[in-house]
Amino acid sequence: MAELSPVCKVCGTPLSGIRAIPPRVLRGVRRYPKNPNMCNICSLKQLKGEIAEITVLFADVRGFTELTTDLGPMRTKELLDEYFRTVSDILFGQDAIVDHFIGDAVVAFFNQPIQHEDHPARAVASAREILHAVTHLNERWKLPEPVGVGIGINTGFAMVGTVGSSDPKDYTVIGDVVNIAARLQGQAAAGEILVTHDVYEKVTPAFPHAPQRILELKGVKKPVTAHSLH
Repeated sequence: MAELSPVCKVCGTPLSGIRAIPPRVLRGVRRYPKNPNMCNICSLKQLKGEIAEITVLFADVRGFTELTTDLGPMRTKELLDEYFRTVSDILFGQDAIVDHFIGDAVVAFFNQPIQHEDHPARAVASAREILHAVTHLNERWKLPEPVGVGIGINTGFAMVGTVGSSDPKDYTVIGDVVNIAARLQGQAAAGEILVTHDVYEKVTPAFPHAPQRILELKGVKKPVTAHSLH
């Protein structure tokens, strides 16, 4: 498991060690499940919602549906749980919010509420680490057919906050930036990271000759310029 920050990265409240005892006792401070590097009090402050610049990452497992028949639901769940823990640790290490698990997909976003100017680069670094981690999981699992992961990443402005409730567990993002990231993930092959041109502009020095693709995405009016990273 990735090493967690001893203090909340938003407000600086101690989250581990002796100094964390008074906040826990007096204010009920604890780590926030969607990112344990921040506290639940800071998550409550995000309830109202705002338009913010973020980077969104969708990562979907390829091949698990077919394996369910061979492995059975319980063994499949064990492998998915291990995969989700591994991916979550990677994303937490880059200060992302792990928004949702949808079937065998992970949805995460960067730059809110823990802010970093290089959030697109953090998303790409997370994606590459996820692909590397899946290679090691496959080596250990020794499945009849190795699984792969396709990843889509987009950056832009979205509404960030809770939707339909006042529960901080419902803290999420809404907007075209999210929809396009989801559609890119659907187009990505196993082992491929598809990013929009806006993301690519932020990481070009690391991928100077990344192949370009013009994609017609469902629900998106204009063609989207994407770049394929590995």
